[in-house]
Amino acid sequence: MSKIQLVAKTEGVGKYKGLTSEEIVSAIARHGVIKEDGGKLVKYLMKEHHWSPLDMINFTFEVETSRAIARQWLRHSSIKPQEHSQRYSDRVLFEDIELRKEHPTNRQSSMDVFNPLIGYSENRASKMIGAHLENTEKLYKDLIEAGVAKECARMILPECTTTTLTFNGSLRSWLSFLNVRLNNHSQKEIVVLAEKVLEILKEEMPNVFSEIDTDNGLFM
Repeated sequence: MSKIQLVAKTEGVGKYKGLTSEEIVSAIARHGVIKEDGGKLVKYLMKEHHWSPLDMINFTFEVETSRAIARQWLRHSSIKPQEHSQRYSDRVLFEDIELRKEHPTNRQSSMDVFNPLIGYSENRASKMIGAHLENTEKLYKDLIEAGVAKECARMILPECTTTTLTFNGSLRSWLSFLNVRLNNHSQKEIVVLAEKVLEILKEEMPNVFSEIDTDNGLFM
């Protein structure tokens, strides 16, 4: 099961010390004037597409997900990644695989969850996948025990292998990420993680996010 948590964020120092994320953005936009406005200025900046002050604060998330989903995060070039290397760990975990039907017309989407029959009727796909992953894990561990370097042995691991990454981006970059990944064309697994990012940012900047149409992913 994929996991995500906030591990770092921009904190004010000097006269900005103790300010919330909303207040830091507002103070920077006002060129150092600190004023409590309930997030009104930040919302105005977003409404009028004045994005540069939103580049001044950052949030860092640690994400545990599959290699396949991690690759989708890496496409957001303004968010900087750091991936934990398989070279330094013998731990191998696999993300759960939810099988969904192919959409008949939209190649960017899938449909209902189902368990297809493959081969003989008693051999359902979920059981066959479980056996495949068990065999793969055993082969990987056998290779390591035989002295094969981890950087070589990891080449046999499938796309569902769990990986952990740390992503750092400005508020503006995270809004752009949400705008793409909360869209109904995005894969379900990354949508779930994007919803968690949104939940955390709502806690950090409640006034700013209170009036955003989050159901439709309208951020930018």
